[in-house]
Amino acid sequence: KSGQMAISAVPGAGKTTILLALILKLLENGAQPENIFVLTYMESAARNFRERIKSVREDSAQLPNISTIHGLALRILKENGNFERLGLSSDFEICDDSQRTRIVKEIASKMKLKKTETDEFDRAVSVFKIGGGALQNSTKIQQPADKKVVKFLQFFEDYQTALKSSNLIDYDDMLISSVRLLEENPDILAHYQEICHFVIEDEAQDSSAIQQKLINLLSAKYKNLIRCGDINQAITTTFSNADVEGFRKFIRTSNNVSMNCSQRC
Repeated sequence: KSGQMAISAVPGAGKTTILLALILKLLENGAQPENIFVLTYMESAARNFRERIKSVREDSAQLPNISTIHGLALRILKENGNFERLGLSSDFEICDDSQRTRIVKEIASKMKLKKTETDEFDRAVSVFKIGGGALQNSTKIQQPADKKVVKFLQFFEDYQTALKSSNLIDYDDMLISSVRLLEENPDILAHYQEICHFVIEDEAQDSSAIQQKLINLLSAKYKNLIRCGDINQAITTTFSNADVEGFRKFIRTSNNVSMNCSQRC
């Protein structure tokens, strides 16, 4: 039966066990592994899902698609040379944490920023990108009244220039670019919607608005979307773009299963 489902689970409620049981049930009922997409917040969680499914289905030659949502975004960009539609070169790379730290330090040194300013601007880059910052296409800085905003916009422009000169995209670019690719290319969107029969998201309370947009695009055809999380565990909102209100809205507008009893003791 198709339909959106929200699973609200408190710590220790056994949500991983329940999601695993759901995946196994889908496979038993004839769902093809390549049509099941399980999206996690951390790579360690993705590995855990893979290992647990392997331990139960030892004879299975193929596993469902299990990855972080960034991993799925990168797959969408790279498969079939899709990146070419966005003007990316074939040898683009992902800016890892060490490369980002180096770039930020170089810009901060050039601009003579204090450490508190550097840390604040570094976090703000992601927020600005996800919010559709005006400088993403290298437009010239408009002079706002706030001097701090002017300084940040210069920081942002230098950061984007550094990425481009090194043929890098960062983690936010992966998500933004994959969404743009799907929205601007109906054929690519149709392809991924056709193979995404079931989309299951773990730790949904930590999902950003752009992540939710990507998930909604992929699940739009079959509408089999299961999102599991606990709004009270969204502790990463202080240093990420987690859109807890988006998950709250999903809970209100979907079939909601509440797992409000902890099994830990």
